[in-house]
Amino acid sequence: MDKLRPLGRSIDDVLLPTFAAYAQLIIDKESEIRSTRRETHQYGFAPRHQLDIYYPDKEPVAPFRAKPVLVFLYGGGFVSGDKVNQGFAHSLIFGNLGHFFASRYGFTVVIADYRLIAHGAKFPSGGEDLKLVVDWVKTTLSQQQGYESIDLFFLGNSAGGIHVTTYLLDPAFKESREAVMAEERTGAGVLLRGAIMLGVPFHWGEEDNAILRAYLGEGKIREHSCIGILEKEKKKGAEPTLPGVKVSILVSELDPDLVYESSKQFKEVWKSVDITYGVLEGHNHISPQLGLSTGIEKEEAWGVQVAEFIKSGATK
Repeated sequence: MDKLRPLGRSIDDVLLPTFAAYAQLIIDKESEIRSTRRETHQYGFAPRHQLDIYYPDKEPVAPFRAKPVLVFLYGGGFVSGDKVNQGFAHSLIFGNLGHFFASRYGFTVVIADYRLIAHGAKFPSGGEDLKLVVDWVKTTLSQQQGYESIDLFFLGNSAGGIHVTTYLLDPAFKESREAVMAEERTGAGVLLRGAIMLGVPFHWGEEDNAILRAYLGEGKIREHSCIGILEKEKKKGAEPTLPGVKVSILVSELDPDLVYESSKQFKEVWKSVDITYGVLEGHNHISPQLGLSTGIEKEEAWGVQVAEFIKSGATK
């Protein structure tokens, strides 16, 4: 969108103007977005542990041996975010994302609320909450007709991507990860096949503020960053290899410099995993999710890219 470039790269500067720029585009598609069936479920022990699941009304557009399920964790800097943004565009965010992948590609989409600092979140609670989502997929969704075999994919944006990466790297989740990973599918069940990290700060540079200390821990900002966890595991000779799982790192053209720099560094450090890297032309840190279901080809191009990634990683 042409309006985005003059806003700059700072998240604080672009946040509200970017939402304002997309509001009417999304509202114009309200009836289409709301046409996708949505259910809400409790997935964990805390009141915050709620997820929305968006069901496709058709089979996936490409032949899949297993049902493709996309789990999306939104961003919000550890302090904000909801699976439905009640204060913007008639509460259509993030329903527009669920609708886009469900209606266009036949994917089942899960959008989960996770604990924020206000709910007592503290590292590695984001990874813990994602583990609970995975458990729910395994024990509840897989019991539904047609979901006996599931190819699972993660899409994590900003802080949500940090939580995805924590789950993929931290030894606390090794047993959970290994239970959903294999090079090849040999039967029914849930297999993790891919993870997309969108606009993720994989470390914080020299940044040290109250929010980072509250979530990552006093004196632990580097150690508990994504790249800090990875470096620690490499030193122990325990670098996660993620058999059968593809990883994609996406940054927006107008993302903050730290996102660019840390993404490239993270890709260089994690050499044992199949990682691709791409830049979303014309987008800033906030805009990618807002562009989905607008019907504008350029805005939705990154969603097409994600869908192709899912197709390429799914069980053939």
